[in-house]
Amino acid sequence: MWAGFGLRLDLARPPPQRDVKQEQETGVRITVLASMRNEGPFIVEWVCWYRMLGFTDIVVVTNNCTDHSPQLLDALQAAGWLHHIRHDIAPGQRITRAKLAAARDHKAVRRANWLMVCDVDEFLVIHRGNGMIADLIDLGPEPAYLGMSINWRVFGTSNRRAFEDRPVHRQFLYACAKDETKSRFIKSIYRMAKYFGGIGEHTPRRFGFEKAGKVWGEPGMIWVNSAGHKVARWAPRDRYMTVMPLGGVTHEVAQINHYQLRSEESFSLKKGTLSPVGLENRYREVYFEAANAGQEVDTSAFRYSARFDALYVAAMALPDVARLHALCCADHVKAIVEKAGGRAEDDPRYAAFLQTAAEMAKGAADFPAAPQDQSNP
Repeated sequence: MWAGFGLRLDLARPPPQRDVKQEQETGVRITVLASMRNEGPFIVEWVCWYRMLGFTDIVVVTNNCTDHSPQLLDALQAAGWLHHIRHDIAPGQRITRAKLAAARDHKAVRRANWLMVCDVDEFLVIHRGNGMIADLIDLGPEPAYLGMSINWRVFGTSNRRAFEDRPVHRQFLYACAKDETKSRFIKSIYRMAKYFGGIGEHTPRRFGFEKAGKVWGEPGMIWVNSAGHKVARWAPRDRYMTVMPLGGVTHEVAQINHYQLRSEESFSLKKGTLSPVGLENRYREVYFEAANAGQEVDTSAFRYSARFDALYVAAMALPDVARLHALCCADHVKAIVEKAGGRAEDDPRYAAFLQTAAEMAKGAADFPAAPQDQSNP
């Protein structure tokens, strides 16, 4: 199991307290919200990433999972690292929109000064300053804008066929060009979430101007790109914005590293399944080829290596997290092999992950339970 560059997981180490430095210094709560299903092997990395950036709250909504990811998320929740909402979806319903709607009334969403919605394969990278969220958005008492949209940088497989238990942001380095159509897609971070009638995957919509006592275009009531420039020809009224208008695309200050495919094996699990957003069959060869066409090397995520490594090791030292992570990896390998018509027992990775989980369980039994973090109201 990956534990950083030569770093050993220390199961006896007590769990770290919730990182409230950002909130203590500014009084600002910044929440990231994600919808997930069967994403177990990738959860710890993603959670560490957004804690590292300075987000004060993480909310994850799951549905109908068949792997150990709900248990892993519960373990992280018990340690005070995130909030986990289970929201199973009946067949035929649009999954992502229903799950985001289910999160609207959660305290970490309702009380957030800033809210960002993104997926487990999307990593915010900030080029300005120290690369923290405070280096990107206006955390002052009267921000100059209501929301900010940040452009994607789409990464392909980087010729990696097999799934490996290593950080995604260090395996996949080849990205699509910044001037390609895919690079116009966006994710957003915004204020006053409770006044929006819809939380979307890319932007919110139906802002209640009358209820909020606001007028579009007045101070603080504009939308900007990640460079702080006003976005033209869009306001958060009846429609979502999914791509940045021409002339507003920028990756200079920040970008969303979208690891859209990961390895060929991991992508194989999506083939033939319906998109959770629109319930259409979009995971076809043309989808794969478009995302895998990038030839530009982008190592921008590597700027965070030292900070990430330390936090990842701390996360894996939390009670039961390492064991459940290993079981999620075993689940992922099993799904890959069985979809290809094989037997999981014939893949040495499956047995190795199960053995690791068993060793983690034995190691945890050798130490008394560490006190849990109760500082996350």
